[in-house]
Amino acid sequence: MIPPVFTLAVIAYVCATGLALAHLVQREELVHRLASVATFAGWVCHTIALIMLGVEMGRPPLGSLAEAVSVAVWVAVGLTMWVERQYGVKVLDAFVLPVVLMLSVSSAVRPLTLGQVDRALSSAWMWVHIALALVGIAAFVLNFAGALMYLLQERQLKAKRPGAFYYRLPALATLDRLTYRTLAIGFPFLTTGIILGALWATAAWGSVFAFDPLAMLSFVAWGIYAATLAGRAAAGWHGRRAAYFSIVGFVALVLTLGAGLYLPGRHGS
Repeated sequence: MIPPVFTLAVIAYVCATGLALAHLVQREELVHRLASVATFAGWVCHTIALIMLGVEMGRPPLGSLAEAVSVAVWVAVGLTMWVERQYGVKVLDAFVLPVVLMLSVSSAVRPLTLGQVDRALSSAWMWVHIALALVGIAAFVLNFAGALMYLLQERQLKAKRPGAFYYRLPALATLDRLTYRTLAIGFPFLTTGIILGALWATAAWGSVFAFDPLAMLSFVAWGIYAATLAGRAAAGWHGRRAAYFSIVGFVALVLTLGAGLYLPGRHGS
C-alpha cells in the first residue's frame, strides 16, 4: 500500500512545478522562494513515505521497479536542490520538476511488489545493482534538463532580438558544463549497475536479456550515453551536438523505464 504521505509529496511536487514554471516566466524572487519551499516540502514528505514503506515491507523500498523509480525521483529532487544552491541555477527546477512529476505519477499507479524480482533481492549484488542504476538515472534527469536549457538558450542567442527566457537561463558555458558533469557522474553509476545486473541475470536466468524489454532497452540507452561521453571526451563534442545526444539518451531511458513498468517481462508487470 502506498503511504498517504506520498500523496502529499506528489501534491507538493505539483505545486512546486507550477511555481517553478511561473518563476521561469515572471522572474519573481518570491515565486522562486515559494517553489523552493514547496520542492523541499515534497522531498521531505517523499523521504518519510519511503521510510514508512521500507519499515512496512521490512526491506529497502527497492523491491519493484515502481519503488525503484520513486527512489530515483527522490534522488533527482535532492540533486536538483543541491545544484541550484551550489551553482545558482535558479531555473533548473522548472525543467526537472515536470519530469519528476511524470515519473512520480507513473510509479505510483504500478504494483509495489514483483515476485520474480523479490527472489533476486536475497543477493547483496542486486541491492548494489539497483542503487547504482538509480543514482545514474537521477543524474541523467539533470543532464536532460541542462541539455534542454542549452538548446533553448542557444536559440535565444541566435535570434535578432533575444526573448524573455534569455534573461532567465544561465550562460551557454554554464549549461554545457552542467550537462557534461552530470553525464560524467551518471554514466559510471549506470554502467556499473548494468554490469552487475547482467552478471546476475546470466547466472539466474541463463541470459542477460531473457525476453525482458527493460534489459534490452537499457543497453540501447547505455549505448547512446556511451557515444555521447566518448564524443565529448575524445572528439571534443560540446554545445548543440552534445545536448541533442543527451536528450535522445534520456528519451531512450524513459522508454526503458516505461517498458519495465507497463510491459510484461522479468522487471515489468
